[in-house]
Amino acid sequence: MTKGSLMVGWGEIIPGREKAAQATLIKAMQYCIRLEQEGKIDRFEVVALEPHGSDLNGFVLITGDKETVAQLRAEDEFVSVMVGVQLVHRNVRVVGAYTGSEMQSLFARWDEQEEQLLGLCNR
Repeated sequence: MTKGSLMVGWGEIIPGREKAAQATLIKAMQYCIRLEQEGKIDRFEVVALEPHGSDLNGFVLITGDKETVAQLRAEDEFVSVMVGVQLVHRNVRVVGAYTGSEMQSLFARWDEQEEQLLGLCNR
């Protein structure tokens, strides 16, 4: 089974929405726990970042079957959770990610594309 991951990242809390941000994070974690319990995802990890001068303050990495994880983005509940996050945080993003052995397939594609590009450039 091919694995896939989603990174859901967020920036600073919108001023005045601190309490709502806490409630939103709890709701999002409950959603992820339920996805894991139902077997829709393999795991998730929440990461809070120390101050580092970027607009990314933290993220959740969701991992599971590639197709199932990709389909999450279109599910109503996922979209609702993301809208909630957007209402309390700036710079919210959802990005497909490669982890573990799936990185090797990405690197293989990279090599293939690089060879094709270099072949075109050397003509």
